[in-house]
Amino acid sequence: MKLNKLLFLLAAFFLGAKLTMADVAEGEKLFNANCTACHAINDKVVGPALKDVDKRQSEAWLIKWIQNSQAVIKSGDEYGNKLYKEYNQSAMTAFPQLKDDQIKSILAYIKTGGVAPATTAGDATTGTAKAEDGFYNQGMLIGLSVFAVILLIIIFILLKIRKVVENIHNEKFPEEVETVIHWKQNKKSTRYKLFVKHPVVGTLTVGALLTVILGLYGYDYGQREVGVQKKYAPVQPINYSHELHAGKYKINCQYCHSSADKGKQASIPSASTCMNCHTYVKAKAKYNGKVSPEIQKIYNAVGYESKNGTYIAGFKQQPIKWVRIHNLPDHAYFNHAQHVKIGKVECQACHGPIETMKVVSQQRSLQMGWCINCHREAKVDVANNDYYEKLHKDLKASNKDYITVAQNGGLECAKCHY
Repeated sequence: MKLNKLLFLLAAFFLGAKLTMADVAEGEKLFNANCTACHAINDKVVGPALKDVDKRQSEAWLIKWIQNSQAVIKSGDEYGNKLYKEYNQSAMTAFPQLKDDQIKSILAYIKTGGVAPATTAGDATTGTAKAEDGFYNQGMLIGLSVFAVILLIIIFILLKIRKVVENIHNEKFPEEVETVIHWKQNKKSTRYKLFVKHPVVGTLTVGALLTVILGLYGYDYGQREVGVQKKYAPVQPINYSHELHAGKYKINCQYCHSSADKGKQASIPSASTCMNCHTYVKAKAKYNGKVSPEIQKIYNAVGYESKNGTYIAGFKQQPIKWVRIHNLPDHAYFNHAQHVKIGKVECQACHGPIETMKVVSQQRSLQMGWCINCHREAKVDVANNDYYEKLHKDLKASNKDYITVAQNGGLECAKCHY
């Protein structure tokens, strides 16, 4: 924190800018929320590198450009049109919602070279408190550890005081010196002295130990258990085997989960999708000439008479009540199409070896840290995906081999928590 503040002050001094910590801190937030998908300060990404952007154009021009670049281009502005042509006439997103002061804070942050001052809870320069992650977080663990250390120090001091007082007492009243109870002779006498003769010291010792043990347990429990459904494998209304369908018969995942590459949800297959095959596939050979009981459940839901090969007239069909396995909290946004179609992420990356599962279970924790780690490590396949044609061209121009999801805006809070 002190290093960041020092770098900020040095940047402000050498740039001669009238910056405040609040300006730069606010600018960092706005920059991360609105700009990082296309821009970096020192590197060319989709758009140009923003270092020294204040030296290329005036502040007033930059404000107009950020709020509505197309209006600047249509006005005939020479520099704006040159920039537009240089980047293959790719229109920059307009930000009319950003006020002049907000854009100035972004520019202030860019001027520091991306060095924003660290803020703490209740910082007078920002007037905001640091957001907490709930009880089970690293800060709580550190706090409990510090508290435990303080208790141990108090215990040590009290023991020292007791020893000094005892020595003074023994020197003044030698006839009352204890000759029977000694620490090393009898463990029971040790516990007696600690908890009976010195109840404060004993209580603090027990309190310190309980604080450390329960704190570590609570932290570990919160990290691994609270809201985590890893290995969750509920009983489904139909004993459907992915091992058989996706493994042995190699049915494509998107045949059943048809919206996985089109929308947010992967979708639950309708019974009519099942009937495309099971009108004919009845597995009678395994059940002495009778329809498989699991397939019969589908027939019962749609009103299909297997003997006649017809649907029952006027039958009110019933939905199959599949139990959802992979659940994300309401405040987390995940889009299957973005990952399946654009990112070309394999189903197994999140769902594990699904083609080997007779009973599907959740294989990953799906915690925020797991997602972020994937974004930091996963490389964007720009070479084999037309969606990233412009990004691929820019990478080649800058002699870069790859870009990660994180470098393409994958760590922006608003991408998952809009």
